[in-house]
Amino acid sequence: MDNAAASLFILLFIVVALNFYLIVIRRIRSDNKRSRKPGRIAIDEAKQALWRDKEVQRRIDREQDDAYERVKLRNETLALYDEVRRRAAEREQEENE
Repeated sequence: MDNAAASLFILLFIVVALNFYLIVIRRIRSDNKRSRKPGRIAIDEAKQALWRDKEVQRRIDREQDDAYERVKLRNETLALYDEVRRRAAEREQEENE
C-alpha cells in the first residue's frame, strides 16, 4: 500500500510539473518570440493604416478645396446679381427723369 501511494504521488508530481511546463514556460517563450520582431501581418496592418490615414487626409483636402470653390463661385454670383440690380435701378432712374 505504501508503495502504491508513493508511486501515485510521484505520478501526480510529474503530471503537475508537465502541465506547468506546457502552460507557463511555453507561453513565456512564445510571447518573447512575438515581441522580438513584428510579424508580416502586423507590418501589413501598419501599412494599411498609414494608407487609410493618407487617403482620409486627401479626401478632407479635396472637400475643403471644393467648399472653397463653391463659396468663391457663390460670392461671384452674388456680386453679379448686385451689379444687375444696380444697373436696373440706374435704368429705372433714367427713365423716370
